[in-house]
Amino acid sequence: MRLELNILDVTNVRFGAETGVSGGVLSVNRDQLERLLLQDNRISRVDIGLANPGDKCRIARVVDVIEPRAKAKGSGEDFPGAVGGHGSAGSGTTCVLRGGAVVVSEHWTAAGNRDPLGDFIDTWGPGADAGAYGKTCNVSILPHPARNATPAEYRVALKLAALKTAAYLARFGLDLRPDATEVYDLPYAQRTSGLPAIAYIFQVLTNQFTPLAGDPVLYGDNIERIVPTILHPNEIFDGALIAPWDSRFMETYTIQNHPIAKELHRNHGKTLNFAGVVIANAPNNVSEFERAATIAANLTKWTLGADGVVLTKIGGGAPELTMARMAQRCEELGMKTALAFLHMGIDTTDTSLKPATIFNAPEIDAMVSMGAPVTDMTVPAPDIVLGIPGGLQIDGEVKKGLRQIKGAFSQIGSSKLMAVRY
Repeated sequence: MRLELNILDVTNVRFGAETGVSGGVLSVNRDQLERLLLQDNRISRVDIGLANPGDKCRIARVVDVIEPRAKAKGSGEDFPGAVGGHGSAGSGTTCVLRGGAVVVSEHWTAAGNRDPLGDFIDTWGPGADAGAYGKTCNVSILPHPARNATPAEYRVALKLAALKTAAYLARFGLDLRPDATEVYDLPYAQRTSGLPAIAYIFQVLTNQFTPLAGDPVLYGDNIERIVPTILHPNEIFDGALIAPWDSRFMETYTIQNHPIAKELHRNHGKTLNFAGVVIANAPNNVSEFERAATIAANLTKWTLGADGVVLTKIGGGAPELTMARMAQRCEELGMKTALAFLHMGIDTTDTSLKPATIFNAPEIDAMVSMGAPVTDMTVPAPDIVLGIPGGLQIDGEVKKGLRQIKGAFSQIGSSKLMAVRY
């Protein structure tokens, strides 16, 4: 399976009479994009805004971030099963607007003590330095729900609106000469003798929370009851897999540019043989932990032929236990494991508590901490707020949890922050 990504660098985004990419500038025809999104009758209107690095802008209530990508003619469907028709992702040619991002916000009215800011992106100041999306050229969309749309229907419409926008923008780069090309061609059958075969168990969804019906997570549908399943890594890079609703520290953008899968791919045939990817859910009870762990370990050992396994999680406590149990089963079958994860098994309102794992398994002796999302940050007041109807201002500087800055923490290793003990 060979995937070619044709990269166009984007350094600025602006509104224009025609949508297109030229000289690093992404121009967006606001009316044309609005008409496209309003074809969904679950949306009554859509606010569209732009934010470039350095703008004193805050994008509030961020649900997801997507990198603009579109398939070349004859190469497959854009986000198959979700935006495009059914078909396989991971091969052919895909146009990527690198440096651009589609940011989708949720329209809701604050109730009780719910923070009206939600997860946010700053494109200037300390928030931009901390998060992954403060340096991207952002197309912000805020779809408003139609009066007869249920909350679940509206949230599915949000995800689809973001994917449609991402594909719409990237299509205008399909006929342009790319600034760079990335090729992902992983012939599993060709393994270098003497190198260990390493698989990756990628936890995608947690059943701690009720999954969103109709959420286009895998090839356009929900994966609430999926058993561990093998995917080619190219499928992950190429739009087959979308961040689920309420994914907690994992955006579709990071899946499209999955740092662990890309690093394993980069080292294939050099320091290791990349054996493949198993995606999995995190169940919420012991019997299903055991079932999922057994299937995942068997797939990595007997189907992928792995000698070692990298594992990550999605969510908090139950996913951590699932990840640990999968690692134990892999170790029992003779595969060495390495775990990389955020520490969520602590009270995030009490910063005096120290991060800790919530399992104790002596055979699991290689773990990478990706931090604990407990630190606060003071961010200055913006000049412009997107993602809130009417551009509601957040007066003065505010102190927020660093976990609220989209992209500051990552379940799969794409964050920029590092803690150093002197």
